[in-house]
Amino acid sequence: MRIATIDIGTNSTRMLIADVENGQVKPLFKTGKVTRLGQGVKKNGYLLKESIERTIKVLEEFKKIIERYEAEKVIAVTTEAARLAKNADEFLNRVKELGIELKILSDREEAELVYIANVFHFKPSVSAMTVDLGGGSTEIAYGEGERLLYYESLKFGVVVLLENFIHSDPPTEEEFTNLEGFIKNNLENFKKRAGIKEPFVVYGVGGTITSVVAMEERMTVYDTDKVHGYTVTYSLIKKWYKKVVSMKTEERKNIVGLEAGRADVIVPGLAFFKVFCEVFDVDKITVSELGLLYGLALKEARRCQKG
Repeated sequence: MRIATIDIGTNSTRMLIADVENGQVKPLFKTGKVTRLGQGVKKNGYLLKESIERTIKVLEEFKKIIERYEAEKVIAVTTEAARLAKNADEFLNRVKELGIELKILSDREEAELVYIANVFHFKPSVSAMTVDLGGGSTEIAYGEGERLLYYESLKFGVVVLLENFIHSDPPTEEEFTNLEGFIKNNLENFKKRAGIKEPFVVYGVGGTITSVVAMEERMTVYDTDKVHGYTVTYSLIKKWYKKVVSMKTEERKNIVGLEAGRADVIVPGLAFFKVFCEVFDVDKITVSELGLLYGLALKEARRCQKG
C-alpha cells in the first residue's frame, strides 16, 4: 500500500511518501519546508495567523504531490506547537478543509515512534539513545532493542531556545553562555533521572544534526543517502558551532548546505549537541534520517502485516 506521512512540527513541515508491505517501508519521496508553525507559541499561547497560513500553503503543495504519487492513505500528525496552543482546533479545522485528518501526537508517542524506527533499522548490539531535537521540544529515548526503557520530552527545541536566549545578531558571549548553561542544567537532570548505562549508541534526528553533514560536505543539493548513517564527531560539532556563533544571520544564509530558514536556529541547535556530547561524554553521533515520518510509516507497515 502506498501512503503519505506528514509531520507538522514547531519549526518545519515534512512529508514522506512510501510503499508499506510485510512490515517493511520503502521510501519513494521525501520533502520538507521551514514553516515555523510554533513561532511565539511558548510566550503567547497561540498559533499566529501568519504561521498557520505559511503551513497551510505548504500542505496545499504536499497535497498535489500526494495526488501525483496516488497515495491511498495519509497519516498526518502535529506535535509540540499544537500541544501548547489554545487555538489548536482552529488550525486542525483548517487542515481538515484540505481533506487531511490531523492528529496531535503525545510526547510519548513521538519519542517511541522515532526510537523504534531507528533500532529497527540500525539494529544496534548495545543499548541505544535517540535524540530528536525539534523546534518546540526535544524527545530523548533510551532502551535495549525495541524495548523503550526511558523517555522524556524536554520542553524546549531550537525555536524556543532562540526566542528565549538569542536577542543579538551575532549572539553576545553572555547570551550563548546562558544558552549553554540552560541546556547543560536540563541535560544533567535528565541524565540523573534516566539511569543510562554504558555502552550505548546515539542516533541524532532533526534538521540541526543533518545540517552539520550538509555544511561539512558542502551540499548544494541535499543528499539523503549521504546524510543518513553519517558519523558526526564532537569536534565537528564544535567546529561548526564556533563558526556560526560568530556570524550574523544574513552571513549564515551564505553557508553552502545550510537551509536559509535555519540560519537563525542553527546556533541554539549546535549549542544543544555540543553540550549533549559533553554531558553524556559522547564523542560521536550517528545521523539518522529516520524521524517521525519513517516511524509513522513503519507503524502502518506493521499494522498492515498483522492484517
